[in-house]
Amino acid sequence: MGYWKATLCMAMVASAVALAAPAGAATYDAVADFSTVSSTGIFSYGDGITGTSFTPYPSYSSPCQGQVAGLGCWQTTTPVALVPLVGKNLTGSTLDFATVVLPTNVLLVHPGPSTDSIVRFTAPVSTFYNISGFFELLDTNPTGVNVIIAVPGTVLFSQLLTGPGATNPSTPGQFVPFGANHVFLPAGTTIDYGVNNAGNFFNDSVGLSLTFTATPEPATWSMMLIGFGGLGAVMRRRRSHAAFAAA
Repeated sequence: MGYWKATLCMAMVASAVALAAPAGAATYDAVADFSTVSSTGIFSYGDGITGTSFTPYPSYSSPCQGQVAGLGCWQTTTPVALVPLVGKNLTGSTLDFATVVLPTNVLLVHPGPSTDSIVRFTAPVSTFYNISGFFELLDTNPTGVNVIIAVPGTVLFSQLLTGPGATNPSTPGQFVPFGANHVFLPAGTTIDYGVNNAGNFFNDSVGLSLTFTATPEPATWSMMLIGFGGLGAVMRRRRSHAAFAAA
């Protein structure tokens, strides 16, 4: 009996460790996975109305429009004052240009005169995800900008960022974190992270950090415990049969 108890305990510990930290769990990071080749993929970059419409940006340049060294960006073919855009700091250290402070751990998202700028996540597989990230102001003189999280037809979150603004040479401004755990997303589900100009599209630079990590299904725990419970019942029946036989 002691042998079986010890074996069961070891099996439960091993299973628990495997479930708590699955080997090779996929992580999708909007900054690390930023593409300079295509504006569509697991992460896509475009403009439109967040949660309503989305058009992928057709044009990539680095330096961005030949004007900002170290910044790679996706844009429309007819940007106004460089925007709308989604860009990344490619230098390895904080960029400080014009009124913008751009660290390396966020994407730069800036709306246009009449459209939001959007980073879209498309779930590559049907599974549960842990979602984490934040928005932060990157402009030293912000004019007010809406940050939005939406699925098609539904806004999940919206907040107006007004300040404090960023501080030269390396400090971003107002910071708004977000996150959720064990969210089931069928493959092909899209979630949009957009920036809206709130009436004035100047000085609306926003930093976006966004990570999706595939997680084990929560039901796996209950299935595992049911399995151990069933095994325990079988063992009890075997012991009972053995007792009757001995009698």
